[in-house]
Amino acid sequence: MSNKVTKAELSEFKKNKDTVKEFSNGEVTVYWKSDLCIHSANCLIRLPEVFNSKKKPWVNIHAANSKDIMKAVDTCPSRALTYLKSTKFVTSKPRATVKMKSKFARVHILKNGPALITGNFIVRDADKKKIQIENEVAAICRCGASKKKPFCDGSHQRIGFTD
Repeated sequence: MSNKVTKAELSEFKKNKDTVKEFSNGEVTVYWKSDLCIHSANCLIRLPEVFNSKKKPWVNIHAANSKDIMKAVDTCPSRALTYLKSTKFVTSKPRATVKMKSKFARVHILKNGPALITGNFIVRDADKKKIQIENEVAAICRCGASKKKPFCDGSHQRIGFTD
């Protein structure tokens, strides 16, 4: 999975600068949307020298090379962390083929956390109205405490949800 910023996301980030934090080293810019974060801690585990929730700011973009940062950001299941490479920084040759969207949805139940849905899916509310999904991943609340239902807001950690 790639957490590379899409054009639509980038446009949204520019409109909502107060809700999106930006960290850049000149080669790569990492964007963080706290309202999407489900606290999987993948970033903290993968690159603790860059991502450290005990420090302010919690992202030290200069503590590792850009390739390692992008790899760590790619492990964020909720896409709370995304990145944009500078046009001057090329890590590999562009793909010759375009990756096709999956025909199927995949659901991954995180231990003591949300259900992650990836692939081709639509989320509808109780009145069967389509809920707009901005990402290729949706984290669905399983604990019942989220203030963003049906989506996870990380409340499972606050209430001590276990399964």
